[in-house]
Amino acid sequence: MFDYKLLESLERIGALKSFEVAAQELNISQSAISQRITNLEQRVGSILVRRGKSLSLTPTGQALADHVIKVKQLELEVNHRLNINDHAHQLKVVVNADSLATWWLSAVQSFSQQHKVVFDLVIEDQSQGLKHLEEGLVLGCLCSSNKPLAGTRCEYLGTMEYRFYCSASFHQQYFEDNKSIAQQQAILSKVPAVIFGADDKLQKQQFQKWGFNENFPYHICPSSEGLASMIINGQGYGILPVIQAQPFVDELMDIFPEKEGIHVPLYWHYWQQSGSLLEKLSNVLAGDKTKRLIR
Repeated sequence: MFDYKLLESLERIGALKSFEVAAQELNISQSAISQRITNLEQRVGSILVRRGKSLSLTPTGQALADHVIKVKQLELEVNHRLNINDHAHQLKVVVNADSLATWWLSAVQSFSQQHKVVFDLVIEDQSQGLKHLEEGLVLGCLCSSNKPLAGTRCEYLGTMEYRFYCSASFHQQYFEDNKSIAQQQAILSKVPAVIFGADDKLQKQQFQKWGFNENFPYHICPSSEGLASMIINGQGYGILPVIQAQPFVDELMDIFPEKEGIHVPLYWHYWQQSGSLLEKLSNVLAGDKTKRLIR
């Protein structure tokens, strides 16, 4: 039988990547949490935490952390079914920033209110979200991959269309008189783009499909709303979801209206054994309302 105080300490250390921060969250001393991990390692007979410059859990440690996350969720599920308490139920999930800025809140609002759910949202690029689920750090994730992990389910939600936009003044300055492919590529290698972060490869991948392989300067703005504002204000050009750009139709120019949009599929991945509450959320996300919001 596991001592769940020890397991909770291990899970918090793995999630927060710090003995000190985990101890503060659990309201115990750093020496106390270190002793808990030492005791757990002695009981298991294996090293559970890699103590170095970059703290991480060993495979055995991660397996135990995954276990305690699922136990916590099942406890919440029992409380929810039996109506034992009136506390909100927390679900930790990965959402990409563009979904959060456009359709996510409208899709889950009624579910959250009806079932007294609060979300702990981890913001991650749609190409990277699955790693958080694989490591057992979250219960579900939005991503662009349709390949489910062992023990998880995968639901197709819809496809977001992206296009290249810039402000009217930016377009007049750089693109209006440069119609040929060669002229456009020369401009793109000089004027600044706006991207979300280092993992945001969507723009570069699309350029490569068009035969443009040059490096280009770019601003990094890790906020979907902030990125859109920078483009609207003429600080650069960039890719935006069509549904995010629609309210600014009088302020934005489609740089390549003759080209097909970029279509990014969205899939919802979640653990099979995480209870009916997560199943209900998954049904909401896979429903017709969400598909209409994403279009």
